[in-house]
Amino acid sequence: MNREQKKVLSLLAEVDKICRKHKITYYLSPQLTLCSVTGQPFPQNPGAGVVYMKIGDMEQFRLAVEEGCPERRILESMNNNKFFPGFFLRYTDMDTLDFRLNEGRNFKYPGIGINILPLRGKMNSRLRHLWNRVEEVGWIEMCDFYGDKKGKKRFLCRLFMRFRCIAGRGRLGRSLYRHFCKRQNVEKTQEYVLRLKKKTVYFPAETFDGTRKVMLEGKKFLAPEKLSLYLTKYYGPEYREKEFAKYVPKAAQMVSALVSYEDYFQEIGSQKRFIKKRNRARRKDTYGRNQKKYLTWSWNYAKFCGSRIELENYYLKKKDYIENLYKNKDYAALEEIFVPYTKAMVKSLKSNEIFAPDEELLEIFLAMLEKTGRTALKGKVEKFWR
Repeated sequence: MNREQKKVLSLLAEVDKICRKHKITYYLSPQLTLCSVTGQPFPQNPGAGVVYMKIGDMEQFRLAVEEGCPERRILESMNNNKFFPGFFLRYTDMDTLDFRLNEGRNFKYPGIGINILPLRGKMNSRLRHLWNRVEEVGWIEMCDFYGDKKGKKRFLCRLFMRFRCIAGRGRLGRSLYRHFCKRQNVEKTQEYVLRLKKKTVYFPAETFDGTRKVMLEGKKFLAPEKLSLYLTKYYGPEYREKEFAKYVPKAAQMVSALVSYEDYFQEIGSQKRFIKKRNRARRKDTYGRNQKKYLTWSWNYAKFCGSRIELENYYLKKKDYIENLYKNKDYAALEEIFVPYTKAMVKSLKSNEIFAPDEELLEIFLAMLEKTGRTALKGKVEKFWR
């Protein structure tokens, strides 16, 4: 194990010690649990240190650490950091460095840490659930996530949360944290919900009825008693054959278990300067990508128009033959000869236009679609034609 892996393992041991002292239940993440079950090596990714807790236990852990936090350790959350990127906790070693340019100012203490993710109870009220999602998505969208596609719903959620920030972002973060704890701490839930950045996993409540000890690099940790159910829900029935991709350090991330983030920024400059520089680079990169995307689309569209001209000449030469097939009601033969025509039509509809080299041919094409049961495509074409 390298120094970073050893540091993550030691932080996991510290979390375990605090939980045993205060009788708090936690569960290793599926990745770490799978490593302990299958004997795979400890993950090299410094972000692999993850444990799960039910919301009541997570709040108890937060209070326990705030009452007596170990030296040079910090516990961050929405409750004490107005830029924190979501509803979870992060237990961080202040004598290390784990600064990610893409996350900017999200973490006030950018050291190697353990993420404590909540297992949420499933709310019975659909309206309360939707309101909760609006608030949570809006808060996350205000943070420095790069590269995600911003849809209309996310934009509206973010706009709504920015409006609520008028009273103070720190105050809003503390209020939301309390509300999320209260709403999602459902006692008699049938499912526990795990929300990650790119997926959501639903665990049956029985998954976390009990705990068992597992060995990970010679140390004992807690995992769900029903390991098979836990791992199957996350990875699928073939979880034992799951192999993790090789970890490749990102150019926008600086990690060290030997240097504290305080010393790092004292040596090379302030954190704010790097964030501003990163934002400028991101804007230039976004502009360049958009230009490249537009030029690529233009070139592909020009090539497509050329292929349509060739196809148009082909069908005009075959017009008499196609009309003869239509008079004889040979729709099977028409469907076969119209295969390239259909592909060109579908591709044209993606650009909000239709492929119509000849009105009479188009009428025969529409009749063929109706007779062969392709009424959906016929309807789309008629929207532009009629």
